[in-house]
Amino acid sequence: MVANATPHEPASPVILQPQVAPLAETMAEQISQFDWGRTSLGPWPRWPASLRIAVDMMHLSPFPCAVVWGPDLCVVHNDAYRALRPVSPYALGMAFDTLWSDVWPHMGPWVFKALEGRSSFVEDPPLRITCGAGAEALWCAFGYAPLHDELGSVAGFLHTVIETAADREAHRHWREQARSFELQIERHVAERKQFWQLSRDAMMTVTPDLRMYAANPAWYHTLGWTEEQVRDVLVLDLVHPADRAEVQVAVSGFLQYRNTEQIETRLRHRDGHYHWFRWSARFDGNLLTAVGRDITECREEAARQSEALMRNHQRLEVVGQLAGGMGHEMNNLLSGIGGSLELLQRRLQEGRLDRVEAYVEVARDSVLRAMELTRRLLTFSRHQPLAPKLLDFNRQLRLSEPLLLRALGAEMCLHWQLDVTPWAVCVDVGQLENALINLCTNAREACLERGNVTLHSVNMRLNAWFPDEHGLPPGDYVALHVEDDGHGMAAADIARAFDPFFTTKPVGRGSGLGLSMVYGFVGQSGGYAWIESAPNQGTRVSMLFPRCPEPVPEVPPVIQRAQRMGSGERLLLVDDELSLRAVMREYLAERGFDITEAGDANAALERFRHDGPFDLVITDIGLPGGFSGRQVAKAMRMQLPQQKILFITGYADQQIEAQLLEQPGTALMNKPFPLADLAGEALRLLDE
Repeated sequence: MVANATPHEPASPVILQPQVAPLAETMAEQISQFDWGRTSLGPWPRWPASLRIAVDMMHLSPFPCAVVWGPDLCVVHNDAYRALRPVSPYALGMAFDTLWSDVWPHMGPWVFKALEGRSSFVEDPPLRITCGAGAEALWCAFGYAPLHDELGSVAGFLHTVIETAADREAHRHWREQARSFELQIERHVAERKQFWQLSRDAMMTVTPDLRMYAANPAWYHTLGWTEEQVRDVLVLDLVHPADRAEVQVAVSGFLQYRNTEQIETRLRHRDGHYHWFRWSARFDGNLLTAVGRDITECREEAARQSEALMRNHQRLEVVGQLAGGMGHEMNNLLSGIGGSLELLQRRLQEGRLDRVEAYVEVARDSVLRAMELTRRLLTFSRHQPLAPKLLDFNRQLRLSEPLLLRALGAEMCLHWQLDVTPWAVCVDVGQLENALINLCTNAREACLERGNVTLHSVNMRLNAWFPDEHGLPPGDYVALHVEDDGHGMAAADIARAFDPFFTTKPVGRGSGLGLSMVYGFVGQSGGYAWIESAPNQGTRVSMLFPRCPEPVPEVPPVIQRAQRMGSGERLLLVDDELSLRAVMREYLAERGFDITEAGDANAALERFRHDGPFDLVITDIGLPGGFSGRQVAKAMRMQLPQQKILFITGYADQQIEAQLLEQPGTALMNKPFPLADLAGEALRLLDE
């Protein structure tokens, strides 16, 4: 209610008519051309978005109204509003209390309520105002609707004037329009505030000196900070150091030229890592408002795809290097074999037996080297079938000591630092020894055959993935470190050390397969291998093997058996390679066995049903006819559960089931092998 006001008897509807402007421009043009720099609002292009929106809505009003904004209560009005006051030509930029000084005691309390955020419509009783000399006084009702800035604070109010000289119906109509207009502004402000609160994109406002002013909930949720932690903080302190120069250039463009280009940069999370954002920004003259879309996952996915392409490229390089090295090594070995056989054939044709044994020895040595080469290649490619056994790690290492000492040579010292009670592991003993021999051989050459090698075993518990999410999962492992005090390795050599045929040794002194074989064996055993080294500081090769929870069985006493011949035991020999099968049959027959042979799975099962029983079945794993050697063995044991089986294979694309190998009377041999070892393994199975 406005005090000390006398109601005026309405006579007829009156609509306030604006005075004729001295210029032809519209009021909107006059506002844009007015020198606002002299007021507290500042230059018109730098007005905040909330003020611009309020002024645009004001122009749409069919009745007199003004936007009153800022600490000085500057007035921005429409055409109809300027007819209410005796000022010429406009009241633009005037202070509201000065403009309405004659009735300020009546208006002041309502203005203060609006600045506190409360809307008012004062109509009963109306207030009598004088529009100018000679103009008739008017009785008017006034509306005061608070206006909010970008942060939701009250920055001003909308002043609405309605003449009450009209009849009640017209009065109600004007009142409804005024209220509708106020509601439109309130709804727009509420929608903007809701967008700020509910947006999934990070939003922040920054002062021109790049200090944090405010941020929306999505910004705090994404980066983990609290409002107290980042209040007035320099934004550059949160930007990744590598991106700060780019951010400073972009902000300068926003402030000076109002650029709208997007930039991508990183902001620091409270935990220390960084999130990638794609930012858009706008400067309203007072604050810089930035909206950022979190693109961290997109960037990481792009990085993963790039890394995968790089790995594929490197893998192709390794395959090319592998093929070249394999061809070089095999050509050397085949040349030794072919040359020896050629000389042997010539001596036999000439009837001369001198040096025949030397030629045979050269050919045999080349064959053994070729066998070792293919074994290493298969181990590196993780296609070498393993025969893992549960074992006491320390005991097995001690049993391998004689082999390691021979590999090291007389002037190398071997030291042991073994865990007192290491956990049990399940690995292939032969491959473990082969890996240790390769590492000791490398250590001897790194030490120039005079130095120290230390084997260190320790139990390790991983609480996180090692070394990253693509490595070993958390769990218990047994670590074996092989360390020497040799000349060490450069970082570039460490990065390629596990590549096949990569070597830093002089030509002819190494095939480059030793470390690649170690890497393949450890990986195939479910573990992980890595190298730590520096020039002149020695080398340390580490291997992690998964812990086996089962108890280690007691070691049975070793019973020495003399080499013996077979005594007519019946053997079923199954292999699809005709020449190899013929050689194995002839040798086993000479050792006293009764041999029945088959070339595929169907023939093997037919022989087993009609020509059995057999004391031992020797079968290749890879067989033609749609059945593998594993399936043949299972079918035979369905008919005869106690059937003894010796698997032989040169390549296995699938691992043999552990349950199958663990059954009594079962063994596995990897091709190529000496025929004497085949006969010896057959006798061992028959004696069980």
